[in-house]
Amino acid sequence: MHDGDPEDAGRERWTALIGRLRGDAATLVVAFIERVQAIPPYGRGVVPMDRLVTDATLTFDVLLRRLAGQTLPDGMRSIAPTIGRDRARRGVPLDDLLTAVRLDFRVLWSALRDRAAPADEALLVAHAEDVWNVVEEYSAQIQVSYQVEAALLANELLGERTMLVAALLDNEAPTRDEVARVAVALDVEVDADLLVAAALPASGQLLRRAADRLGAGGREVHVQSTGRHVVLLARWEGGTGAPVRAALAGVPCGVGPLAHGVAAVPRSARLAGELADLLPGLDGPRQLPDAWLPLAAARLADTADELVRAELAGLSLAPPRERERLVETVRAYAASGSVADVAARLYCHRNTVRSRLQRFAELTGRDVTVPTDAAVVLLAMQASEDHGPRPA
Repeated sequence: MHDGDPEDAGRERWTALIGRLRGDAATLVVAFIERVQAIPPYGRGVVPMDRLVTDATLTFDVLLRRLAGQTLPDGMRSIAPTIGRDRARRGVPLDDLLTAVRLDFRVLWSALRDRAAPADEALLVAHAEDVWNVVEEYSAQIQVSYQVEAALLANELLGERTMLVAALLDNEAPTRDEVARVAVALDVEVDADLLVAAALPASGQLLRRAADRLGAGGREVHVQSTGRHVVLLARWEGGTGAPVRAALAGVPCGVGPLAHGVAAVPRSARLAGELADLLPGLDGPRQLPDAWLPLAAARLADTADELVRAELAGLSLAPPRERERLVETVRAYAASGSVADVAARLYCHRNTVRSRLQRFAELTGRDVTVPTDAAVVLLAMQASEDHGPRPA
């Protein structure tokens, strides 16, 4: 008996109302299922119906016990975390999950109003915050477990992706199955265009920041270290040239040819790595058109010395100062093809430029005003800079 105490009377009426609701909990489940179908992942059947019914039944049992002031049995404390983990595994977006959980409040509140007597209006108002708090606490438990599980899944996915990409980069002739697995891991089509860049470890953080910017724009992006380089792969829909330079602005890196499909990634990554190695002191991205000469010279390997000696040995007959001027003039002329431009650039007369070009031809046998001769000379000069003996 409550001996006329209004507070005790209110508790009794509230407990009785909750008791009536628990006796008809199946209707709560039906109402919830009807409402939750309007949320896209649930409407598509991402969560099977039998699982939805089971979880809704357990959820309303937990919520009604809490509203009745009862202590939950140990076995029921894991219901919310289990739901959070399950939805994360099924790929239900967190916002959609929380929207679904908060439907519990609407279903409960509607059912309480339907079962309350007209005299219980004040009672409902007094307990509205309690109902909301119980649902929010339950929602928070689900959210925490979802986020923990999602982080674990992300680590698992990253580990699998890293392993698959590492295997791909080590194999320039991947099988169709290997390509398909990498495409799934990267969440791209097998024949998608991919931007491939490589940076030395010292510039790895800058490349990762560029990847973050690309990812923020909605692109699928993956970055991983190969030990020698940090490699970026990004789904790419823009052109080469200026769009690539803009995307990687300020990142010292080599950029491989656009990979037309996942199978083309290993070759592109290898070339990007070569460019990163060949062009120390970069202040931004370098693509193949920017580096044909150093790349070609690097690939001469053991023939570089012979090329340098064959093409540039004659320069040793000129004094060091004259040799420097001749090489400077040849490089300037190769860049513009204009005697007038070279004269302006080097602050000398046009006749002086012509005289130096003629002197270079006398010493080396190569006339750089002839395109084929100029190409050989430039390659020899690059090889001399990189790893060939300089003329004495």
